[in-house]
Amino acid sequence: MPKPQSTQIRRDEKGRVIAEDGYPLSGLATPRDGIAISSLSRAEFYKRIRSGEIPSRKFGRAIRIEWAVIRRMFLMGATA
Repeated sequence: MPKPQSTQIRRDEKGRVIAEDGYPLSGLATPRDGIAISSLSRAEFYKRIRSGEIPSRKFGRAIRIEWAVIRRMFLMGATA
């Protein structure tokens, strides 16, 4: 009977589970994270947040984007 394969779960410095590409699979990202990954300008990124094209959440003045959204829009080849 073959042994079950053990799967290594990788985590970043904040304890979040990360994928093979090094980015978190879940949680919330800052606009700065999204700008770096998307290669959009800061103004364009915030414009897309305001228009709703990039779904986001506000916590007081802080804006956060789900990592799942960033992954789907910018890391998996979809056009933004």
